[in-house]
Amino acid sequence: MKFSELTQAVGNNQIAHVDIMRNPAVLSEWVIWVRNSDGKSFLLSDEFDKAIISHDVDHLILLLRTTGIKQVGINI
Repeated sequence: MKFSELTQAVGNNQIAHVDIMRNPAVLSEWVIWVRNSDGKSFLLSDEFDKAIISHDVDHLILLLRTTGIKQVGINI
């Protein structure tokens, strides 16, 4: 799911849950998984279909707050 699609889906109440979890390929990195109201899960990506990855969880939380998301699960 692209970041712009997430912003639109949050506005339409189509997002069921958002999780931040470790990247299984590189454990020092974190990725964002989004589950929509249909139960489908998506890795959050930028507008160029590149996964949004960060070494800093706080950075990802601040990014998600710009979309209007109020609650995020963090899986260690």
